[in-house]
Amino acid sequence: MDRLIYFLVGIFMCSFLSVQAQVGYYEQALEFSQTSFVGTARMQGIGSAQVALGGDLSHASSNPAGLGFYNRGVFSITPGLNFHKTESDYLEQSNLDKKVNFNIAQLGLSFYFGDGGIATQPIRGSSFAITVDRVNDFYNETYYKGKNYDNSYINAITENPNDDLAVEALYSNYLINPHPENYIFDDTYGELLGYDTLLNHQGYSSPFQSSRPIQSSSLVTEGSQYALNFAYGANYMDWIYFGASLSIHSLDYKKTENYSESQYVYASQNGDWIPEDALDNISRLNQLSIIGTGVGGNFGVIVRPFPQLIIGLSYATPTFMTLEEESYAIFRANYFNNYDYVSVSFDLDDQDGDPDTKFIYDVSDLDSFEYESDDMISTYTLTTPGMLNIGLSYFFGKNGFLTGGIEFKDYSNAFLNGLDFDLSADNQVIKERYTSVLNYRLGAEYKVGSFQLRGGYGFQKDPYASSNYDRDIDQYSIGFGYREADFFIDFALTQQRMKNYISPYEIEVNQPVARLAHFQTTALLTFGLNF
Repeated sequence: MDRLIYFLVGIFMCSFLSVQAQVGYYEQALEFSQTSFVGTARMQGIGSAQVALGGDLSHASSNPAGLGFYNRGVFSITPGLNFHKTESDYLEQSNLDKKVNFNIAQLGLSFYFGDGGIATQPIRGSSFAITVDRVNDFYNETYYKGKNYDNSYINAITENPNDDLAVEALYSNYLINPHPENYIFDDTYGELLGYDTLLNHQGYSSPFQSSRPIQSSSLVTEGSQYALNFAYGANYMDWIYFGASLSIHSLDYKKTENYSESQYVYASQNGDWIPEDALDNISRLNQLSIIGTGVGGNFGVIVRPFPQLIIGLSYATPTFMTLEEESYAIFRANYFNNYDYVSVSFDLDDQDGDPDTKFIYDVSDLDSFEYESDDMISTYTLTTPGMLNIGLSYFFGKNGFLTGGIEFKDYSNAFLNGLDFDLSADNQVIKERYTSVLNYRLGAEYKVGSFQLRGGYGFQKDPYASSNYDRDIDQYSIGFGYREADFFIDFALTQQRMKNYISPYEIEVNQPVARLAHFQTTALLTFGLNF
């Protein structure tokens, strides 16, 4: 069935960008508060269960008390390869995406202060370390696609047009229009005073409200978060080890989303699906870039009550970050050029002394249109939640050990502060949506001469307070090492598995949801020198 596109547009256009569009700052607060499983190949080979261990440069960021176990200087570097795979299920259609990136997972240098032998002073030795750790990896690619017979992006905007940027984009591309009966028109003077709909965000309609498209989205994230650590750890009488560290964080994050709808159909009176002959496709590009710096600290203590038993405790303070964000959007609509659109403006014709309304019609081709927003730049601060760690290790002489750790973190304590705009609504969402979690890690190492075999498991709990979805993160790891007096080599292979759920837009009924399964396999190789 052919449908005519007829739009009525007045001479007075209100500005749609009177307020800054919200971009979900609470989502960034969670993403930047969650840290990855980090460390050298040795520590990641045992599931990063390191709070009750010593003698590794990873302790500069996890538990600096572990640096007190050293009796010499150490240098190590850990390059890594990350293999990302994402499986998506959207509207009963499956897709697969893969991505590989190279990185330096850890780089460090420590200096030992002590004689290295049998000491007579209470402080038997201490170490100062400078390390760089990759604490977050944002690289990923996600693609999903499916046929939606329930709704479209246009329906979402007409139902809840609170996103001023989206309203302007769709309005400028002739996809939505205010209801004519909501015009405020003064009959006495023949003046169009404005749109009730533009002021109150109500009354939008669209000639394509019954059209149902094929939907697809490509989401690419890039970047990382690194921590530069300055750490000190000391050994008191070979049974208490204590330490502290200062961490300077740098963050670089980029997200590009390409969303499109095409091949629209609509239902006829007898229920048949008929191809749309007016609207061809629409597309939306969202680009988001964030850079930031921050500072945090870590305090730790390790107690060895028996030669076989080690108990570790550490507290990572909240990280205080300043973030600079830049975003923009491009919206396109392409028509089949089968119809025209009509623009109507109002004028006064008072040649006979009476103010009469004069209608001016402007007829143009309905073809292709593009809307590009201005760059939106904002600066805000993020305070991530602190984290408490406690762990236990048991050694089987010189043959190996078992170790484990539990960490407590309350994501509802994350806090945002806009330097030139209000983020109280996002902070309220953080309080309501996120919760505290107990994460745990387990690991083991077995020694055969100069060789070591390792295995581990790590678990991070879903940080959402109430959800119908499971977002737990599991990580499995294996590894091996070779150590001599002056050098060591360690290798680890880890696989991290997590689920996620995203939607291209929000709508009251039949919201489309893409169910994602992320797999990240990481290969790490640590080269180290003792001096």
